Amino acid sequence: MKEKGAVIKENASIIALYHHGVLQDELRAKTYAQNTNTFDFSTRLNPKGNVFQHHEDILDLHDLMHVARDHIGQYPDNRYLDFRHAAADFLGKGLTYSNIIPGSGICEIIRLVLGCTLEKGDIILIPFPSPPEYTRYSVLFGARVIPLPFHELLLAEDDVLSCASVVLLSNPGNPGGRLISRKELRLFAERCAGHRTLLIVDESCIELSDPSQTLAGHVFDNDFIVVVRSISHAFAIPGLKAAYGIASEKLVHLLDNARLPWSIGAHSDVLCTAVLNMEGGINSGYLEDSREIIRSQRNYLINRIGRIYGFSPQPSDANYLLVDVKDLFMDSRTLTENLASKGYLIRDCSSFFQAEKQFVRIGLRLQEDSDSLLKAIGEVLTETSKEDARERLEVTIESAVAGAASASRGTCQYYPCHFDGQDCTFCFCPFYACEDEHTGGKWIVASSGNKVWSCENCTYIHQPRLARQILDILMEDGDTEDNIKKAWNLIIKPLL
Repeated sequence: MKEKGAVIKENASIIALYHHGVLQDELRAKTYAQNTNTFDFSTRLNPKGNVFQHHEDILDLHDLMHVARDHIGQYPDNRYLDFRHAAADFLGKGLTYSNIIPGSGICEIIRLVLGCTLEKGDIILIPFPSPPEYTRYSVLFGARVIPLPFHELLLAEDDVLSCASVVLLSNPGNPGGRLISRKELRLFAERCAGHRTLLIVDESCIELSDPSQTLAGHVFDNDFIVVVRSISHAFAIPGLKAAYGIASEKLVHLLDNARLPWSIGAHSDVLCTAVLNMEGGINSGYLEDSREIIRSQRNYLINRIGRIYGFSPQPSDANYLLVDVKDLFMDSRTLTENLASKGYLIRDCSSFFQAEKQFVRIGLRLQEDSDSLLKAIGEVLTETSKEDARERLEVTIESAVAGAASASRGTCQYYPCHFDGQDCTFCFCPFYACEDEHTGGKWIVASSGNKVWSCENCTYIHQPRLARQILDILMEDGDTEDNIKKAWNLIIKPLL
């Protein structure tokens, strides 16, 4: 008799490596617990805000909740016909309810499709970087994930596509935000179909970018395309769980029989159906205004945050920005945690980049909130600089006590930052920020929008004789802070 294996199969243990935003959940819980204003830039929600707040005259939330309440005591109609009709009408393009797969969210629908298509050992092609969920679900079903840079994936050779069972990508890309044109993606979809390779396109934010680039209108004669759409992102209603997939009638029939029954609850069913039925559909006034706000705020934030040293925003077509912070003196996780302590949530993207802590994703919000975030970034950078400077000061003092020579300037790429022959013992001034303009220092407006103290025109700390006298006092027994005050009063103050 064959011996039983573990209760939980090995693949379920492996996917623990590809967690979904655990750090983000922890930071959000801590921030909310502080009972202070929280600015959440970590999501990809519509910056215009909750659709029910903007269209109370059209979408009466009280009346809709009353209708939903009447259905709470009943099992939902698992066909979800009203919801599917609404989704088809919202999209247009000749689609009908028979092209719509209902589900509680994009993750559920993607997992459904992968579960119905992947066998152990199958190959799935995924762009790098991509949401960690793509890899998690693929590995869970025993597939072998091959990540490829986006441009390489779309230009993959025929022998590569023929070996793959599934290609899974997002459009606009997540976390990058770049949008692939419908023409380019349609040609790629035709190549996939020619090799009997299923193409899944996650279009969860396309309504907020350019919905005319959707692949939804190309599912009629292609049984190898599934398009996935979110309602939460486009209408800023993440508390309501409903989403849908779009595919050929044949594919929908097969997937609909395999999906979890009753996965959309009464409230989500009624409210999301009403949202999809809103006049204008994809071109409603709400979504048109949203896209204009996003274009404006994206340009504003790229310009402002790109002027902060160490922040390099990447081009985007979406309602979020990927920012490279490799030149910053802290990594993406530290930056995320420091901002969260001030009530500002951004997304650390290390889970998208195989644990590389180089990128953050920032969702767009209205300009007032963006200005507030920029100010918080400035505060974090200033505070962290001070902490880093104190650590360097301790190293300087310890080196001096041990009899080491003063700091070398031969390897510093910035020497001379003030004058030839300057003493570099103190790379960062122990008196920062003294706020005394008699030193030559002054307040300036930083690119982040807040004021910072500039020491550009102060040279006292780099004069060799003064640097030696200050170091002698800092090396004395006693508290470092007390010694700093003593050095200021005895050496610098008399010179002002």
